[in-house]
Order: sequence, then structure tokens, then C-alpha cells
Amino acid sequence: MQNNLSNYAILETEEIKQQKITIYKQKRIKKLLKEKLEKVLNFKIADYIIMDIIENETYDHFCYMVNLSVVNNRISKGEGEMLKQEIKEFSNIKNNMDRLDKGAYLKEFNYEEWDKKYHTEEFIDLNKYFNKKDKQILDKLGIKVQDKIYTNYEFDVLEEKYLLYYRDEKEMDDEDLKLSKSLEGTGVSREEYNKLLEKINKILTDYNL
Repeated sequence: MQNNLSNYAILETEEIKQQKITIYKQKRIKKLLKEKLEKVLNFKIADYIIMDIIENETYDHFCYMVNLSVVNNRISKGEGEMLKQEIKEFSNIKNNMDRLDKGAYLKEFNYEEWDKKYHTEEFIDLNKYFNKKDKQILDKLGIKVQDKIYTNYEFDVLEEKYLLYYRDEKEMDDEDLKLSKSLEGTGVSREEYNKLLEKINKILTDYNL
């Protein structure tokens, strides 16, 4: 009985491990699709639209989500039409019930090679951008800056933690605002936060991340 329970625990652990790998891979693919589409179309695209592509939803459902994004003022009506047309072409959609094809957008992409490079290639020098005060601000937000050259993955982790405190009532909907962490009690002002955010955005631009 004890051996059976032990074996079950091992199987459960392996299952959880595989689930984590699947979730992680999906997250990286979402990032890639989002970056590629936004570069082609030159406007921001909501994550829930990208997830429709990853999950191979029907074109009909995808159009509904794009329309929702227009209604919520995340994109303009014209941008919505551009996005629909781009997806329709690369997924070779013939009718609205055809399913989207994320593979068509990534067919020339070697995920395993990219993933290895993403985690191991150290090339982002934060010391060129962050001064002592910047590092103190990050420290107050619980973000430690290591004295090393960063990989793309390490910088993404830093950026994601920093963006948890981002807040803009004009561009964020109620759901996003609820998820935004408050700067109150951190000792960091919104002005200081925004100035450092500009530096983070410059890093993204300079390193083409």
C-alpha cells in the first residue's frame, strides 16, 4: 500500500512537471506571436487575442475577440480590420468556422534553438542604463539587480516584476487596473517609476527585445 502511494506521488510529481513545461512553452510561443504580429502591424495586441491563435480557435471566435478589443478601445476599428485580414491570410481561412493556424506564423522558427539562446546567451548590460538610484528603486520594489550581464530571460523576469506596478487609467481597463500593484508604502513615487520605465523601454529598443 505504501509503495503504491509512493509511486502515485512520483507520477503526480512528473505530471505536474510536464504541466509546468507545457505552460512555460505556451507562454514563450505567446510572446513570439505577439512580438511578430505587433512588429508587422505596428500596434499593440491584447493577450486574449494572441491566445485565440495559440489555441487554434475558429476564425469566427477570433473576430469576436477582435471586435471586443475594439469596443474596449484597446485597438481602433481600422486596426481591428487589419488584424483580421492578417490572420485570415496566414491561416488560409476560407470560411468563418475554419480554425486558426499558429504554426503557419512560426513554421520557419526553431523553438528549441531559440529557447536555448533565450536562456543562456548573456548580452544585456544593465549597468549601461541603471544608475545607483535606479537600482535602489528596483530594490524597494523587491527586484534585485545582479552584477552580471543578463540573458533575455533574466531581463524579461525583471521587466515582468516591474510592470506589476504599472498603472495608466487612460489605457488600462478595469480588470487590468485591479491587477496593478500599488506603489503606496514602497517609497517609490509614480514619477520615479515612470522615469525608470522609460529606461527599461530603451533597453527593449536598443537590444531589439
